[in-house]
Amino acid sequence: MTIGEGIRLSASAPRLSAVDLVLDVLRTAILRGELPGGSRLVQTDIATQLNVSTTPVREAMRDLASEGLITLDAHRIGIVREPDWDEMVEMVEIRQALEALAINRAMENITDDELTAARTLAEELSEETHVGTWVDKNTRFHCIFHRATHTRRLVNVLVALEEGGGVFVAQAQHLDPALRQRAASEHFELLDAFANRDNETALRIQEGHVSLPLEAYESRRAD
Repeated sequence: MTIGEGIRLSASAPRLSAVDLVLDVLRTAILRGELPGGSRLVQTDIATQLNVSTTPVREAMRDLASEGLITLDAHRIGIVREPDWDEMVEMVEIRQALEALAINRAMENITDDELTAARTLAEELSEETHVGTWVDKNTRFHCIFHRATHTRRLVNVLVALEEGGGVFVAQAQHLDPALRQRAASEHFELLDAFANRDNETALRIQEGHVSLPLEAYESRRAD
């Protein structure tokens, strides 16, 4: 395929830097499945197709590698990673082990402005149909709560897990299209729990929420 073919960039959005443009196009194509696992990403080819120099492509590919979406070989050629669902099992186990601490810390510190920003994203997610954009907004939604813990190391771990799980969230939507609305509904339930300062309900919702991609995979594998 041609890199960037069919990728939607909002004309009303602020002008992206060259690095952000390349990153947005490649990440979206990977999450949408337009660049499947095993696809080779050659810097010069991408630079030509997106009309940029190889420098922003190189930087964007480093970012994608740090997110776990691609690997870089000795020649700096990117290879799109095949989703490893055993890795997702580990990520869910770690997330669920940390959720009680994270929910308690976030509940203590989250502000009304942060909850308003999260609700705006939740509303957008309930209407969004573009997988790449949905995954990006979903990550931003959850990172509001992660950062509200005000615990630096915990934030770093949770944000890394959230970003690393993006490819599984995207793949799960392909496996089970109904998953998107279920996740969107749980976003509002989580917001209501925080608004009511209901730690127990928030924890129950979030512990189940993080396992949704894995449920979709296991359900399809059982069919």
